Amino acid sequence: MSKRFKINRFYLWIRCYCYNNAYLLYLKRNYRKLSNVIIALSAPYILLRWASLAFYEWAIGKKLIAAKVAKDNLRHFDHEMAMVSISKNEGPYVKEWIEFHRLVGFTKFYFYDNESEDETAQVMKPYVEQGLVEYTLIKGKGRQLDAYNDAIKKHKDQCRWMAFLDMDEYLMPAKPFEPIAKVVSELTRKAGGGAVGVGVNWCIYGTSHLEKTPKGLTSENFIYRGTNKRSGNYHIKTVCNPRFVKDYISPHYPLFKVGAYNVNDSDGERLWGWFCLDVKWQNLRVNHYYCKSKEQYIKKISRGLGDRDGSYDTSRFNYYDLNDEKDLSMMVYADELKKRL
Repeated sequence: MSKRFKINRFYLWIRCYCYNNAYLLYLKRNYRKLSNVIIALSAPYILLRWASLAFYEWAIGKKLIAAKVAKDNLRHFDHEMAMVSISKNEGPYVKEWIEFHRLVGFTKFYFYDNESEDETAQVMKPYVEQGLVEYTLIKGKGRQLDAYNDAIKKHKDQCRWMAFLDMDEYLMPAKPFEPIAKVVSELTRKAGGGAVGVGVNWCIYGTSHLEKTPKGLTSENFIYRGTNKRSGNYHIKTVCNPRFVKDYISPHYPLFKVGAYNVNDSDGERLWGWFCLDVKWQNLRVNHYYCKSKEQYIKKISRGLGDRDGSYDTSRFNYYDLNDEKDLSMMVYADELKKRL
């Protein structure tokens, strides 16, 4: 079997999967042991749904979405770029994370506190009083997607774009200090059609060989990352127009209305699902400080998963501890961040 055939078959499956996202993810999360059997038995339904939705999108959906996007582009919003995030016990990192994203154009943060027991609420208080942060306490395990969908439901008409990131992720433009909203608007308008969001590849930073928690900025202490060939960096996070989201179904991407979709950050090619294999970081990237130091990683895994009830697999440490190349691109923000902190 040729490599090209294998790749084409893989992409066909991914497209089928994406048109049946909600159904397949529901099975995987709620019927884990039986999910493959149920999927096999329901294959005719899955294929029929794929064919019918793909035809609708080709015949009608894309045109309807494109017309709505053109109309939406003329609207005024209170905020060009807003952030949605949920975290637990990340108080030491909150301020740097907020101030960095303010430097690249974020003017509103919809923050969901998942029952933090540290100083998170106290650190957030001044930002709440300024109107920069809207703070919501959300209880229970695995509430990440609930938080994302709540933010969309309540605030989708207050901002042009929403980014959905974790506290260990920094959305960085290729041109220092360039507003993220400007980059996303240019990318989606250039792509045209049903482009309503950008899937931004991870750029995973490792421990930089640090065992203990260092003092100072996260973005200054961890300066070694994986190359763009590392499979972990194939994952994306999404910045999108929330008015075209039907449901946020994964930490990485939403289920868009039929005819709407993500594009990559370089040439505007449509993305399917949670990944982009052509990692270029041409206009945007998500610097992902997944591990930090070994000591910080141990604290992280004690918090559990964000999008479902469960725990981290400790073997993931070796997968994400990528220290292939030294990268000082975040240093351009260091002086200004230190002033703000």
